[in-house]
This record gives sequence, C-alpha cells and structure tokens, in this order.
Amino acid sequence: MYADDIVVMCDSPKNLEHFIKVFERVTNDFGLSMNIQKTCTMSLKQFEKTIGKNETKGKEKDASSNIVIRDQNIETVDNFNYLGCNIANDQTQAKEIEVRIGKASNAFNSLRRIVWYRKCISIQAKVRIFKACILPVLLYGSEIWCLKAVEEQRLNTFYMKCLRTLLGVGRGDRMRNDLILELTGQPSLEKILRRNRLRWFGHVNRMNNEEDQPMLPKKVLFSSFADAKRPLHGVKLRWKDKIAKDLTMCEIKNWRREVQDKEMWRKTINKEIKSTTVRSDAAHVIHEHKERAKKRRTDERLLDYNKKMNTPPSTTTVINVDATCSICGRTFKSKLGTNIHKRVCIN
Repeated sequence: MYADDIVVMCDSPKNLEHFIKVFERVTNDFGLSMNIQKTCTMSLKQFEKTIGKNETKGKEKDASSNIVIRDQNIETVDNFNYLGCNIANDQTQAKEIEVRIGKASNAFNSLRRIVWYRKCISIQAKVRIFKACILPVLLYGSEIWCLKAVEEQRLNTFYMKCLRTLLGVGRGDRMRNDLILELTGQPSLEKILRRNRLRWFGHVNRMNNEEDQPMLPKKVLFSSFADAKRPLHGVKLRWKDKIAKDLTMCEIKNWRREVQDKEMWRKTINKEIKSTTVRSDAAHVIHEHKERAKKRRTDERLLDYNKKMNTPPSTTTVINVDATCSICGRTFKSKLGTNIHKRVCIN
C-alpha cells in the first residue's frame, strides 16, 4: 500500500472476491469509500495442465472474475498502472516500454525549440539538460525491467535519436553510434540499464529489519517454489538471470561481500558508465562530418542525373515473323498463339 493506492494479490478469484467485500465493509466502518471507477482486477495468464502436469501450449485457462460492489461490476483488465509503472498480465514490459518512450518523446519535443535547436546553448549544457529532464522519464522503473532484445533495441534507438538531435546531426549524415557517444561523452544505454539493475540489486540485499532479519523483498528475491521446474528451450529470462549476466559482465565475483558496503558497491557498478566531458573538438568534427555528408549527397544526385541523361531511347518493337499469321497478317506475342490462331483462320 502506498498513500491511498493498494495492490492486493490473491491465489484465486474466490479469495479475491472475499477480500474485496471484507475490505469494503471495514473501510466503510472508518468512514472511507472505495472508488469503483479506479478499481480493477487482473488475472495473470495461466495455462491448463494435463495429468502429467505439462503445460498445454496455446490453451489459456479462464480465470476471469465477476465481482460486484454497490451494484457495480469491477472492471477486469489486461494491464494497469501503479505508481507510474505499467503491470501486464503476461509479465512482459512491451506496454511499459511503449509508455516510457511516449512520455520521454513528449518531454523531449517540448524542449526542441527552447533548448535543442538553440545554437547559443553549448552541447555540454544540452547533455546535462537531457540527463536531468529526459533520461529519468525514459528509464523510470528500469531497475526491475527484464527486457527482450527487441524492446532494448527500441529504447536504444530513441536514446541515440535524442543524442543526434543534441549534436544537430541527422540520420542522413550517417554518423556512427560509437562516434556520437564519444562526442557527447555518454555511456551506451545497455550499460545504464545494467547499472540500474545492479543498483536495485544491492539495495535489496541490504534490506534487513531492526532484528537483522531479511525483509520481504529480499526473501522474494532469493526464494523459489520447491517443486517448480522451468520448461526447456526458449524460456524467458527472469530478473535474477539478468542479474547473473550483469555480475559476469562487470566481473564482480564476491558480490555478497561487496554489496554490503554501499560506497564500494556504488563505485563498482558505476565504473563503466562514468560520463566524460564533451569533446573539445566536437563542433569541428560535426562540421567536417556534415560537409562530407553534403558532398556525398551532391555526388549521388549528380550520378543519378547522369544516369537519366545517358539512358538509351526506348527500343521499337521488333515483329517476330514466326509469330505473324501468313493468312491475315495478324501478329502475336508467341509462336504458340500464332499456331492456335491459324487453325481458326483457315476455317
């Protein structure tokens, strides 16, 4: 529960209905009222199982609920927004990534004429504004993301598009991504996402109560179902699987010890993403690159023009004698058509 927002998890629709009705009765006793229009239910995707406890692919189990409060049905949804994050019933971040990019795009476009297109503002200042106003909107909640390669590529595409705009470079200028990152002094988005995940991982590992016992988030992170077995081939990576890869990429071996020291852990995970200053010759490099791109486009247009001017005139149609009827003089495209016509023409 956070302020007046609450998320409740139940293992069956029956238990959920029982909780909502009890919650409605108890809140009314204290003078509170549940907003039906802002209340919804969502069931995680479940699949029917055979006797052998194997999932039947494509056969989804119907776990919908029909809960009525004050003669009003509570809406059943496929995803909902909680504390700024979108939670979907298929446990994917596709909808969340779409929302994040949309909000970051609106924030970025609102500053186009004010900041990004102003030549009197230095690139260094633009980068600082981008990191303060746009990047937090784009990566809000990224600490718990478990993205597919396609979703991560969408984020990276938007990230690089924004940096190109800061430099005043278009896609037609064909400037490489590594050169853009070098000129702006920014790390790749992949490294930023890795840092965010490891930062939250360290925070959860230090979650102990006053009795030095692990709190609920830490218990959930290191717990699993006793008899649970993951299927083979093409299984989605879990968040803990992503963390294991991140620890390997950062060459962190004894993370259990390092994570307890907050300052040491912060330095360890920030090694790869330390932002450097904008290159002093960035303006000169951009100018030269744009001049080369301009010359290349001019040469391409000139080459296309020369090809059009040197195109030979359209050839005249050559009449095939074998495809001409000797009786009526009619011409056909093939000899086969002529032979069929001659049978009719003779008669």
